[in-house]
Amino acid sequence: MRIGEVAIISHKASEPEDFIKSVCGSIEIKNKTVSFGCLEIDEQLALHLYGMNIENQNRSFFWDIVSRKMLGYILIFDWDDQKMLDAIKPIADNFSQSCEAPIVIVANIKDQTNPPVPDEFYKPEGILLSTNSIFTFGQIDDPECARRILILLVNMLIVKMP
Repeated sequence: MRIGEVAIISHKASEPEDFIKSVCGSIEIKNKTVSFGCLEIDEQLALHLYGMNIENQNRSFFWDIVSRKMLGYILIFDWDDQKMLDAIKPIADNFSQSCEAPIVIVANIKDQTNPPVPDEFYKPEGILLSTNSIFTFGQIDDPECARRILILLVNMLIVKMP
């Protein structure tokens, strides 16, 4: 069986876990650093999802874990929390500059039909997207939405294939 690895990253421990539960149904392993879930696509392919909370982690240890062998990254932040938007900017910039793997930046919202737009987003210091990243809104605790986010990442991988 082939295994693809995807990192789910946020400043809140609950967000990667909610995403993994939505996609996989449950968390298989959980410790202070990483939550793990497995999604078996078929008998030939499985996706390992690693949920990582970087709020109180040793940064060098964290970046060692998030290796370049990952198929892709999903960065999650609460859209209506200005502090989370500010906190995710340097992480998104770092990944955009140092990784060739696709990056999906997810603004987690409560009401997907009418997401609020913070004033900060209109300032020039907003999130900069590289050619290997995409920004989307989503509800990470909604299984259908979480799967669409994962499919978006997989489609980005397919486009990059020679």
